[in-house]
Amino acid sequence: MDGSLISPENGFGLVAAFLSIAAFGFWSEGTKLGKLLSGVILTIGAGALMSNLRVIPFASPVHDLVWSYAVPLAIPLLLFKADLRRIIPEAGPLLLAFTIAAAGTLAGAIAGFHLIDLGPLGPKIAGTLSASWIGGSMNFAAVSQALELNDGPMLGAMAASDNVGGTLFLTLLVLLPGSALIRRSFPSHVMDEAPGEDEAIEAEERKHFHIADLATALALSALCCLAGYTIAGLAGIPQFGVLFVTLAALLLANVFPARMHGLNGDFDLGMYFMYIFFGVVGAGADVLLMVRTALPVFAFTGIMATVHLAFVLGGAKLFRIDLAEALIASNACALGPATAAAQAASQRWRSLVTPAIMLGILGYATANFIGVALAKFLG
Repeated sequence: MDGSLISPENGFGLVAAFLSIAAFGFWSEGTKLGKLLSGVILTIGAGALMSNLRVIPFASPVHDLVWSYAVPLAIPLLLFKADLRRIIPEAGPLLLAFTIAAAGTLAGAIAGFHLIDLGPLGPKIAGTLSASWIGGSMNFAAVSQALELNDGPMLGAMAASDNVGGTLFLTLLVLLPGSALIRRSFPSHVMDEAPGEDEAIEAEERKHFHIADLATALALSALCCLAGYTIAGLAGIPQFGVLFVTLAALLLANVFPARMHGLNGDFDLGMYFMYIFFGVVGAGADVLLMVRTALPVFAFTGIMATVHLAFVLGGAKLFRIDLAEALIASNACALGPATAAAQAASQRWRSLVTPAIMLGILGYATANFIGVALAKFLG
């Protein structure tokens, strides 16, 4: 038995819960607390609170549906106005920031391995978690299999630590731009310029809002997902379906720019899907499981994340990388393309949504090799 008030099999109960959490997140943006912490953080917190109070489960088919459908559908909706003529020249610093972030993850994994006694499985744990923090959960699964890490309780502890640690790290990344000290130390033209531009764009979109635009945008998004995952399947690389979805959306955005710019409400609908996703991210953080079984692994993850962030901020300072670009590159590296794109979108850094996804895909493509190599090196 799961033990939650709303069982994993209660599909409509969970849909109602997650839609309510997303609605709360949007509503909270107009409150003093929401303006201080952001609606994203409060949405994640609401999901975590409800799952850890056993109102909703930590995992269910509805959770999987959000990951499998809501996130892919959101990606084209967030990209239909992506102008590559503007994005490509701006992507260079993000690639540098991503490389620095990946190096920080490796340095943190090595430091954590030597500071925390992880037992005989230490090299495999370090390799698997470092792969997850350069790529994502797909890489976690692939590297643990490649290293023959078959200890069920340990894998559960690692997954709990990875999930809770990732949620806390995402919270930190979203909060950092609000720190006066950080803003003074790390200038950002993206943060300075984006709010005004986006408010004007959103106001213009709302002025001419039509339900037909939403219907069209959602249909086009579904067609992008169909094309992307079909091509990935035919190519024998279904795990990279999101890359082809992104390419399909960018193709529409740049071949038919006038028509795509004529759509209104597509970005807002994409954000709605992302807020549902943030609620699911929070709901997956089993804090009690982490405390009971994963303290050494959680300590390792904490050290790895701390060194990673130190590298990112130090590299941003040294190479004069825009703070917003550095944080999105860090997110793409540590947490993956979905959360990086969601952060960029939620903080109204629209020019960074496409690079966030591309960098996240780069992490997917390289993390397996890096994680296995690190495990062999430490072993």
